Order: sequence, then C-alpha cells, then structure tokens
Amino acid sequence: MSKKPITKEEFLSALDKGKKGYLQKPKSWQKIWYWWEDEDHWFMNVYKEEKKGSVNTGKSSWIIAKDLPNWLDMDERSGYKFYIDE
Repeated sequence: MSKKPITKEEFLSALDKGKKGYLQKPKSWQKIWYWWEDEDHWFMNVYKEEKKGSVNTGKSSWIIAKDLPNWLDMDERSGYKFYIDE
C-alpha cells in the first residue's frame, strides 16, 4: 500500500481507473476504503474499519456517484489523507 498521500483529484482519477483507494488520518490505523461497485460507476462502496475492544469490526455502505465529492470533502475536513491501494 502506498504511504505517500495524494491529492483528492489524483484519488478520484485512480478510482475512475478501477483502483481501490482509502483515506487515513496521520498516525492512525483506521481506514475508510472507497471503490466502485462495477464499471458503470453508479454506486461507490464505502467501508470504514473500526475496532471494538480487541475485535476489528467495520461498517460497509454504498453511496451514489453524485454524493462522492461531499463525502470526500467531509473526510478531508476531518483530517483524512488520500491514498491508493497499490
């Protein structure tokens, strides 16, 4: 996995090419994963890694393509950086 943050525009471009990306805050193990459900780019999978006690859990959801920029803006304001799964 890449450890050098990229720009939001590079992140979106990589997602459009079929790559899987994630957001992560500096010095945190938690990640929010993003990838397209299929090649139509209508539904985006969002998976948030979480931990309850000593058990790793997560929450998965779908968002529609037009809502993606709002989600990424919200995460970026919360301190997350953009990465691509290489």
